[in-house]
Amino acid sequence: MEKANDQRQHLRYEVLDYALIYTETEEPIRSVVVDIGLGGLQVRTRQSLPNGTPCNLKIGNMEHPPVSIRGEVRYVQPIAGCELFSVGIRFVPESHQQRADVAEYVHSVFQRQAETLIS
Repeated sequence: MEKANDQRQHLRYEVLDYALIYTETEEPIRSVVVDIGLGGLQVRTRQSLPNGTPCNLKIGNMEHPPVSIRGEVRYVQPIAGCELFSVGIRFVPESHQQRADVAEYVHSVFQRQAETLIS
């Protein structure tokens, strides 16, 4: 469901993958990816992060090697009734290879969804 004020430039695909979020802290923050697009992703995590926090992400699933990319926290919202936060992260690729890796990963998510609809 899209929000009326959603300013995304790219479609988002629902997914259930994992991500490790690396900030300046020593330990990575474990999270679950709930949607992803070419411009960024949304995760669920037990830790809140300040808006604007730069981070490194490792996104993956059991079928593919993890994708590594730079990101920036765009929003954090507590989820009512639980101890989780919804965190939106914008991709900030540092190289053409990172952009290509994200595009390939998002395409694989799209392919998985298409295969599920067909079967």
